Amino acid sequence: MGVLGPGQKIAGYPTSVAVGQQFTLYVYVGDHEGLAAYYQVLVKEGNQATVISNSTSANLPPVLTNSLVLQDNSSTIFPVNLSMTTAGLDQRIIFELWMFNSTSSTFAYTGLWNQLWLNVSAT
Repeated sequence: MGVLGPGQKIAGYPTSVAVGQQFTLYVYVGDHEGLAAYYQVLVKEGNQATVISNSTSANLPPVLTNSLVLQDNSSTIFPVNLSMTTAGLDQRIIFELWMFNSTSSTFAYTGLWNQLWLNVSAT
């Protein structure tokens, strides 16, 4: 999984936005699991205090969820239209990749995540 800027490249990311200002990023997801997989990308709004790692997802509600099925060795890029709700320095948008586990019939955090740091003004 990767997050791409407005030009669908690893560049041009916004660094400052206003609360409520719309901006678009793109998410790349590739399936290399050896079989078709059902994924969810959860987008969460956090800050410096938000804890996330390769073993622990951010304990925040998603502001956006995108579900997709990919065949093995395939990939997709999709737009994500966002706006921040909280003003402050060092706010961040967190992208987490989850995969459906057919044994437990639930989505499980894959440990793959990405983030974009933003300074968010009140107006």
